Amino acid sequence: MSDNKRNFLIQNGVDVEKGIENTMDEETYNELLIDFANTFPVDVNKFNEYKVAGDMVNYEIIVHALKSNCRTLGFLNTGEMFYQHELASKQNNVNYVNEHYNELITEVRKVYDILVKYREMN
Repeated sequence: MSDNKRNFLIQNGVDVEKGIENTMDEETYNELLIDFANTFPVDVNKFNEYKVAGDMVNYEIIVHALKSNCRTLGFLNTGEMFYQHELASKQNNVNYVNEHYNELITEVRKVYDILVKYREMN
């Protein structure tokens, strides 16, 4: 991973060292970031559909997966937000999900912007 790419991620709040540690090496980390950038919009659309439908069972499944991916790749704040939504959906707490959804979407957009810019650097 070039210093330019590493610095870009760090400047955008990504814990690169944690991500590399979680994925074994820089090459694997880079590949997983690119894969995540490619699948992220699909997963976001899914959890949005589940939220709109009030389907907390499937919402929980998708936010759990996104939480894990974010944490693994060093997007720790985003991972924590997904975790809070996971806990709420496990409790069928639609109010929490609705009340905090815009915050999550704002964060998701930031992450996606980072991922797209990172992908373009390759």
